[in-house]
Amino acid sequence: MLNKRDSVGLIDIGSNSVRLCIYKGNMRNPDVLYNKKFFCGLGEYKPGTKEITKEAEKKCVNSIIFFNSILEEIKTNQNIAICTAAIRNAANRKQIVNKISKVFKGKVITLLGSEEAELAAKGVIAAIPDASGTMIDMGGGSIELASIHENQLSKIKSFPLGALNFEQKDKELKNFIKELSAKHKLQKNFYLIGGTFRSIARCYIHLNEMPLNEIHQLKIKKNDFKSLQSKISAFNFDQLTKVPKISIDRVKHLHIALKVIDQIFFNTQCEELIYPRYGVREGYIYSKLSKKLQNQDPTEISLDLIAKSRCRFLLFNEKSFKWIEKKYLKFKNKKLSDERLRVLRLACKISDLGWEQGSKNRAQYAFSSILNLPLIGIGYNEKIIIGYLIYLRHCKEILSKEDCDKKIEKIINFLTAEERAFGYEFGSIIHFLYSWTKGSSAALKNLSLKNDLQSQLELSNYQTISKANKVYKLFEQIKSF
Repeated sequence: MLNKRDSVGLIDIGSNSVRLCIYKGNMRNPDVLYNKKFFCGLGEYKPGTKEITKEAEKKCVNSIIFFNSILEEIKTNQNIAICTAAIRNAANRKQIVNKISKVFKGKVITLLGSEEAELAAKGVIAAIPDASGTMIDMGGGSIELASIHENQLSKIKSFPLGALNFEQKDKELKNFIKELSAKHKLQKNFYLIGGTFRSIARCYIHLNEMPLNEIHQLKIKKNDFKSLQSKISAFNFDQLTKVPKISIDRVKHLHIALKVIDQIFFNTQCEELIYPRYGVREGYIYSKLSKKLQNQDPTEISLDLIAKSRCRFLLFNEKSFKWIEKKYLKFKNKKLSDERLRVLRLACKISDLGWEQGSKNRAQYAFSSILNLPLIGIGYNEKIIIGYLIYLRHCKEILSKEDCDKKIEKIINFLTAEERAFGYEFGSIIHFLYSWTKGSSAALKNLSLKNDLQSQLELSNYQTISKANKVYKLFEQIKSF
């Protein structure tokens, strides 16, 4: 069992690559300190056999020897190597596992296909706690399927069909399609895991000039996929290699990923493809946590750590959310959904982010910082909304939505009109609360929207609040939303 302060070095020995990830921090949402892979091609067996070649074996062993040196540099509590389809299905499996065990300074596990599918699905749950649909993980040597509903898994299945052997496995392809159409036909959402699937997402981001280079919770609808498929098919190999963050090895197999996704849309009622940040590795870590840790909010964990290290007014940030919830919403007779309240509460936690920057750069810096955080447990749009709220908290042109928005228009254009209106309203409130109280919870305590601001000087009675004052104007503006 892992606890929240553990650190783990995890080597993922796949059909295409061998990768080391080192995780530290709270294991419900750990920081990735190191992430490096080598392409070894273990799944490219000797022709006509299921034997891993000597060349691939040597590359794998040398990769692990190198990773041992990294693990010695970055001390970890636990080191684990996970072997998947290439080794699981190899005729010389025992020989390869023995060689790995001799050189690796940790525990070596060879996963069954069903175990790999289960861990991949748990990775989806870890990253997207409310996930509901079918997980599909395509690696070099296998495809895994599992149904997810209310954190429970069913219909778990693995097929020895992957990017490296896809075109030689007609029988397995038919079995996979049969499984899709028989057991996953009614699913609306499919969660895609695997490097080749992620390369499709990279193409989608690049070709649609999306504002965030962010795969987590990226969603591709059926019609958008058809358009993407046409564009990718029209590109030659050299053009595809120019798409950011796609390796040459992945470009070789893009057409296979497109075929698999085609089968998903053709044989099921899938409406949307969804990309989680996590997969088998993170699913393994999640599976080793207690139920109590598994049930924690991973986004809140991340933002709490950031707040403690980079913000000044932790108590005020907490109280400002309570003020909005208990006083502002009550005064306006407004009701927010649980999802909106959560986004607002998370934004308030880190509303002081960027305080140390110069006043001209503060808003943009805070906005960029939030967009670049590797957050899980939160949607694509929600992440932009949080960034927008903190941007507005610092924005000097806060009284003019148009002036505020034009500096970040390319990114917030991705939001709906309702999301932008929500962001501006509550970003303005957070800005006002900071401007009026200077970060003092005591000054916040008796602040009322029912009274004129000039009569509420109290702790702020050293300043004159005239009707021409920016703070006064902002106070009147938030009352009029």
